[in-house]
Amino acid sequence: MSAPAKTKYFFKANNDVLSFCACEDEPAMSSGQLDCPWCGCGWMIGCTKCSKSFIFAEVRETDLSLIDIARRDAERRGLTTVTEVEFVEWAEGMRETLENFAVGDVVVYLDGCYFSVDCTDITFDGYYARHDLPRLPHVDALADPPLLARILGDKQYWFDRELPHRDRD
Repeated sequence: MSAPAKTKYFFKANNDVLSFCACEDEPAMSSGQLDCPWCGCGWMIGCTKCSKSFIFAEVRETDLSLIDIARRDAERRGLTTVTEVEFVEWAEGMRETLENFAVGDVVVYLDGCYFSVDCTDITFDGYYARHDLPRLPHVDALADPPLLARILGDKQYWFDRELPHRDRD
């Protein structure tokens, strides 16, 4: 009998730059980005165990299925009305996202997208804003940790790039 198939998923890679999570070997939360991405929800990754955030995630193999990870994530967030169809849709979307990465890749999150840390010349429309970056601020912050909060933690960065279809309160 063969071993069950492994699933690729995001796990905390390290505590570099900024990490409030002390957990080890716990899957990351899916994006929980709100309309205040400068708070960290637009550029940090949450832990499914403690719900605290970190910057760098590593793609690893796990025995957990994407559906199991989705259920764990929803339970941790206190979401009680998520349907089985929604779990399946989330798992399919995450499977598509993970196809872009190999096991061992280190990634960061920015405004709805995951990027390999070696990405350069990043131009995209995120959930909230249009971004045009020569390098990821997360990576530049390895040499200057406060830089990440100065850039992505600054409301003005987001307001200056806010997508025109967004309604600001």
